[in-house]
Amino acid sequence: MNGTTTTRSARLCAVVVATAALGLAACSSSSPSGSSTTSSPSPQNTATSTAAVTTAWTDFFAKTTPIAQKETLLENGSAMSGAVQAFSTNPMVGQVTASVQSVTFPSPDKADVTYSISLNGHVVENSMAGTAVYQNGKWLVSDTTLCGLLQLAQSTSGSSAAIPGCG
Repeated sequence: MNGTTTTRSARLCAVVVATAALGLAACSSSSPSGSSTTSSPSPQNTATSTAAVTTAWTDFFAKTTPIAQKETLLENGSAMSGAVQAFSTNPMVGQVTASVQSVTFPSPDKADVTYSISLNGHVVENSMAGTAVYQNGKWLVSDTTLCGLLQLAQSTSGSSAAIPGCG
């Protein structure tokens, strides 16, 4: 294998593992990570909205966040619980993290999020694109972001099964 193929394989593996991390963390019985799920600031305040989006994103992707809290951080969370649980068996989930690099606001109720995925502290996928939405006074990770990650993971595994909650 050449270096490009090896690098691409490592990146796809990290995305698969990061996606699996969502599921296993969601099924965890650990207590909440201490983050609050209180209302976020008005989307008109960019600095505080950026902080709220970053917190929602970080908490959603944290392996220690229980499923009940993840559902409150995800657009259509209760409808998406099956998708979050779909990848709950990967043993590498504790090795993956997602970090927000930047947040921009194309509209008052939508944020474009650029983030990276790290495996054992080493960035393996940089500048990935996702979105957050402002609903009911809170910034939430968009369901399209989660579905996109799950579909990418599914395509690399060769599976064609339907992903619960991702129409």
